[in-house]
Amino acid sequence: CSAVKIINLKVPSTYLLDQTSKTPDPLILDCEYEVDESEKGFVLKWLLDGQPVYQWIPSKNPFPFQSFKNRVDTSYVVSQEHLHKHRAMAIIKPLANFTGEYMCIVQTYASIDRKSAKLKIIVRESKFDLSYYLNGDGYITVDCHARDISPLPELQIRINYELFETENLKSVQGENGLYNVSISGRIRKDQLESPAMIECLLSIPETNYNKRRSTTYY
Repeated sequence: CSAVKIINLKVPSTYLLDQTSKTPDPLILDCEYEVDESEKGFVLKWLLDGQPVYQWIPSKNPFPFQSFKNRVDTSYVVSQEHLHKHRAMAIIKPLANFTGEYMCIVQTYASIDRKSAKLKIIVRESKFDLSYYLNGDGYITVDCHARDISPLPELQIRINYELFETENLKSVQGENGLYNVSISGRIRKDQLESPAMIECLLSIPETNYNKRRSTTYY
């Protein structure tokens, strides 16, 4: 029978990072566990992709490691119980590269338990536009692009709710780790009935993050 046992790991699957907000909500990762008060040598650790980022020993202050050093609110208290007070990690203004697998480890001299979950940091795009224009050769070009987004999204163009064939997604990753992406396609003007609904759908795989832009062709 284990003397320490994790009963609930609260790690959101996604966190939406709004770069325009000066005071975004902190990202709270919580690790609920049962432990005997008589246990000795209790330590709680949070790891990101196998690397320690946070440690708490009840007799000491919480200690964030490496890139988390100035990103964790060490005064955050989730419980008044002695062996649970600083078990949660409150991340202030997370960075895009904080995406990954978070593991909570609780251990004493006698026992150990661990649980992990994956988290994706989503950086909201700064721009998302859809447009079309008539070429001189009788074709219409449809363009869709998004700027400063992470992780790499998918784009689709639909005309009258039917998937429109486009070139492969073009993407450029900046030094800040964010992506600029675009797709475009061409269709003969005489193949497009007026009015026509043109849409661009943006999504991030394995998340519920979806955006849509639409316009009408006349």
